[in-house]
Amino acid sequence: MASSWTDSNAFPDTYGEWSASWITRPVLSHMNWYGYAVDVEITIEEGGAGLLFDYRGHEDHLGCELDTGSQTVMLYTVEYGTRRVFGSVHAPELSELPSSIHVTVAHREDRILLYLNGRLAFTCDALCREGTIGFYTGEGNKAVYRKLRVMDADGRSLYVNRFYDPGTIQFTAGGIDASGSGLRLEGPAIALCEDPVPADSPMFRKEFRLPAGVTRATVRMYAIGWYELHINGRKLENRVLSPANSPYERLMLYDVYDASSAVQDGDNVIGVWLGNGYNMNYSRWGWKWKRDKAFILELDLELADGSSTRITSDESWKTAYSPILENDIYDGETFDGRRMPWGWDSALYADHHWCPVVLADPPQGMLKPNRQPPVRPWEPIEPVSVRRPRDGVLVYDFGQNLAGWIRLGASGNAGSIITIRYSELADAEGNIDPWTNRRAEAKDAYILRGGETEFYEPRFTYHGFRYVEISGGIEPAVIQAIPIHADVRETGTFSCSDPVLNRLHSNIRWSFLNNLVSIPTDCCQRDERTPCLMDSAVVEEMGMHNFDMRLYYQKWLDDIADSDTNPDWSGDKITLPWHLYWHYGDQDALAASYPSMKAYIELLADKWPEGIVKDGFGDWCAPNEDGWEHYFHEVELVNTALYYQQATIVSKTAGVLGLAEECRAYEKLAHEIRMSFHKAFGHGNGLFGSGSQTAQLMPLALGLVSGEAARMSVQRLIDAIHAKNNRLHTGIYGTRYLLDVLADHGYIDLAYELLTQKQYPGFGYQIEQGATTLWEQWSAMGAMHSHDHAMFGGIGVSLYTRLGGIRPMLPGYEQVRFEPCYPSGIDWVDVSLETVKGKIRSAWRKEGDVLRLQVTIPSHAAAVIVLHHPEDVHGAEPRLVEAGPGDHEFIVTKDAVKP
Repeated sequence: MASSWTDSNAFPDTYGEWSASWITRPVLSHMNWYGYAVDVEITIEEGGAGLLFDYRGHEDHLGCELDTGSQTVMLYTVEYGTRRVFGSVHAPELSELPSSIHVTVAHREDRILLYLNGRLAFTCDALCREGTIGFYTGEGNKAVYRKLRVMDADGRSLYVNRFYDPGTIQFTAGGIDASGSGLRLEGPAIALCEDPVPADSPMFRKEFRLPAGVTRATVRMYAIGWYELHINGRKLENRVLSPANSPYERLMLYDVYDASSAVQDGDNVIGVWLGNGYNMNYSRWGWKWKRDKAFILELDLELADGSSTRITSDESWKTAYSPILENDIYDGETFDGRRMPWGWDSALYADHHWCPVVLADPPQGMLKPNRQPPVRPWEPIEPVSVRRPRDGVLVYDFGQNLAGWIRLGASGNAGSIITIRYSELADAEGNIDPWTNRRAEAKDAYILRGGETEFYEPRFTYHGFRYVEISGGIEPAVIQAIPIHADVRETGTFSCSDPVLNRLHSNIRWSFLNNLVSIPTDCCQRDERTPCLMDSAVVEEMGMHNFDMRLYYQKWLDDIADSDTNPDWSGDKITLPWHLYWHYGDQDALAASYPSMKAYIELLADKWPEGIVKDGFGDWCAPNEDGWEHYFHEVELVNTALYYQQATIVSKTAGVLGLAEECRAYEKLAHEIRMSFHKAFGHGNGLFGSGSQTAQLMPLALGLVSGEAARMSVQRLIDAIHAKNNRLHTGIYGTRYLLDVLADHGYIDLAYELLTQKQYPGFGYQIEQGATTLWEQWSAMGAMHSHDHAMFGGIGVSLYTRLGGIRPMLPGYEQVRFEPCYPSGIDWVDVSLETVKGKIRSAWRKEGDVLRLQVTIPSHAAAVIVLHHPEDVHGAEPRLVEAGPGDHEFIVTKDAVKP
């Protein structure tokens, strides 16, 4: 048992030291598991494999042995070193190699039940004994164990291991399979479970009394695992999936609540409910806890007489199991309504059967206050249709791909189970198609307590979906989809006369928000949902044009501060502070990021002294024939171009901060990278690299080519587009700059054609297939198969900056340039931005041969307005008009401009 922990150095905040302790609930050792069931998927590649349970030693355990030679599964016991066989059964599933079979061994009183692929295959008498579990392979045997679950007699998960991360194997032998999932054993070998991280969902409560006259109550709360915080019968705030994900080993972000309206004179109760969250079964590519759940809490109370008191997490709390039998970020949640301890968070509840808590070892990371907007549930979405593809099954279509879960209202007999499965896709018969979920089960289940209509929605999971399958023979009285995302305020609007572009804008925003939890994730449906720096980097400007991202991205910069890979990944820590500076005018934030920016660019300079970056992802996921090796596109060219961009930004940042010598040094570095780029990739006459669309776009977009060379390079780009029959052939970086480059060089009609193309590949093609979010690939069913990826959404910023024409000339929009582009296929565009200076609006409309342009300039800002007629694409020089704050309207004809 750990001692209380107080460390002023670990808690730098305005409240001073924490007096609370980390607490958790008593946990049975794996050597004390009793009366449990073991569920595991075993793939035998050679010979056979074994499962051990009730294991107390080599001479005292039970076992299950699978043999592909005889096609049998056998149960046996070893007592005092003597082996006795209970019996064996034929298993036709083992007739071929590799043989994959789902094995469940369950204790039921004094019997053992053996299930193979869900069917009861054998049962025998055997006394329950305490003990752990294990796997083994004999001489010449090879097997992979996947999806391990240990459950108690109530069906509650005690331990779950997906065997996805080499750092969380928690067995004495074996390694992660090359497939990325499963514990591989090759005989002779035995792997025993050691120090397992529990997978339950405990509740905690503490009663306390308060005198009259509480004037203020503030809670500070952090947990290892997701939590809910309750006071006196209600949950505090509607935030979900807290605390925020972060690199836990160095940074833990606690939440602060105003609980003044929740506490009361006299008896009070504070309750905490914990879930697994980003635990050991979360992706190996994400930040995760690899230890048991625990929490630390302080409730500070100020009284009317000027005194204060404090309630903390300590050994006076009590704990109990919750009605959540299983909870997992990927696999979902199972909730037993019969086991809900109603009133557990109120003073009237009798908790004599609850257990005392124990102190927990403190984690290593530094606790800091979380200033990022919390994740919240949003307005419910009603289904647009329902189908009955087979008996007892209902499939609801919500008409929109989203991240979140279902709110369900239903009635039925006690013990009846409603199973909820989620998917992005449905087949022609109306069945859900979970193909894009990959290894995520994406399943919730509710066990009814019986009686009147009961309502359920998950607490400690979320899903990416459009379709929901309900099974169990009960038709819901209420079913709604609940979207969740970070509480970022909308600041930008876009609309136009073309419904395809409006749909694209909507798809971009939905994908962005669906992947905006406490980290910007890559996707929200499959077994990943990781903090992907590259995916975030290409959409951050778009995000700032649609939402208030200032606090969100400041937290993200702290998260990624120690990322040191390639420019297409780690360069986000340079480009993001610069974008924040230009969008919000925050020089202090830029200064705070500068040491990290500088250190990273120096790291690149040391690693790539010739100026050419040879590693990375490149223009990820350009149209391809599928297969991992085909997703990489123009790797060296893209990363070197980004290296140049990032060196230039560091030079400019040094200039902004008054560091003249460093400004010149990084300007020189950028110049050297530019020379290296032209030497390595320039072939003359405007041709770069392979001459692909991406190869031509990147130097134009990032300022690596200018003047006559730029004009020739643009023509090469147009040739590359024509070579693909006027369809884009770009990945996430090339697509980000596609509209910008074409619009800036007079090809807005071609850009518009590419955006709205209804044939593969293109956004219009996705929309024609019914997409309501962006796909991970341009194809619908590639091996990289998310249908809700934000990474191609970077082009959304161009709807504001090119079609709307709003661009800052000075940081924070102190001076604005209005220069809209007018595609021949669009009749009107209306965009607005809420900036630190106020609202900016640009709206244009074609009325016959006349163009009407309306602009709004906020107070304390000035603008330059570029006026030209839509037909003057390559013609007359535009007229520049300077304007101050207010609303302005201009009428542009072929011959004149009328203010």
